[in-house]
Amino acid sequence: MENFVTMVPYLLVECALSDEQKVQYTLEPYTYARQTDGVPQCRAGDCGPFALKYIECHALGMEFPKAFNKRSGKSIREKMAVDIFQELPMCHEWENQDNDENLGTYE
Repeated sequence: MENFVTMVPYLLVECALSDEQKVQYTLEPYTYARQTDGVPQCRAGDCGPFALKYIECHALGMEFPKAFNKRSGKSIREKMAVDIFQELPMCHEWENQDNDENLGTYE
């Protein structure tokens, strides 16, 4: 983990598109905390939403919600999927097309 938290700041600087963006980042290693206490026993597949929610809370300086459990894991996963879909560029481009050329394809 030490290598990762040391490497990421350098990657951000190297991948910055302009000098203005480069100066926004420091080369100081990130801090990390391994959450072992209070990790909920969730269903398979809830680890992704759990990790993303934990990162979000950590980045915003918030406490991780204790309400994250089997029931809320599914709703959080669904909400994240909708949020990601809505943020995709041009994801709604095809919703308003007639798609007449494919009409009757399976008839």
